[in-house]
Amino acid sequence: MLAEKRITVLVSVIVCLSLGFCVGAAQSEELSSTEVTAKAWLALKAGDYKEVSVLTEQCFKEFGEEAEKQQSENRGQITQDNAASFPELNSVGTCLFILGQSLVEQGEKEKSSVIFTKLIESCPDCYCENKQGYYWKPAKAADKKLGESLEKETK
Repeated sequence: MLAEKRITVLVSVIVCLSLGFCVGAAQSEELSSTEVTAKAWLALKAGDYKEVSVLTEQCFKEFGEEAEKQQSENRGQITQDNAASFPELNSVGTCLFILGQSLVEQGEKEKSSVIFTKLIESCPDCYCENKQGYYWKPAKAADKKLGESLEKETK
C-alpha cells in the first residue's frame, strides 16, 4: 500500500513538473509582431484559413493599440526609408491585408471588403517588406483589390 502511494505521488509530481515546463515553454514563446505576420503569410500560402484567422487576431490583440498609436503620431511621415521603425503598424496593416485576402479566397467578398476598407482607413501608412527587401503598401494593394471587386460586380 505504501509503495502504491509513493508511485502515485511520484507520477503526480512528474506530471505537474512536465506541465509546468510545457506551460513555461509556451509562455516564453512570445512572438514579435513580424513573426506573427510571417506565420500568417505562411498559413495563407498553405490555404490554412483557420490558422490565418487565429494569427491575425493574435496580431490585432497584441499589437493593435501600438499600431494605432504609431499611425496617429506619424500620419503621412512614414516612408520606405523609415518604415522599419514601425513594426507594429506594419504588422497589423499587413495582417489586415492577409485576412482580407484569406476571405477573398474563401469567397467571402463582403467580409473581405470590410477588412480591406478597415486597412485603408486605419493603417494607410503601413508598409510590408517583400523577400527581395522592397517595401509595398498593403493599403494601396487593398484599394486595388476593392476596385477589382467593384469592377467584377458591374460586369
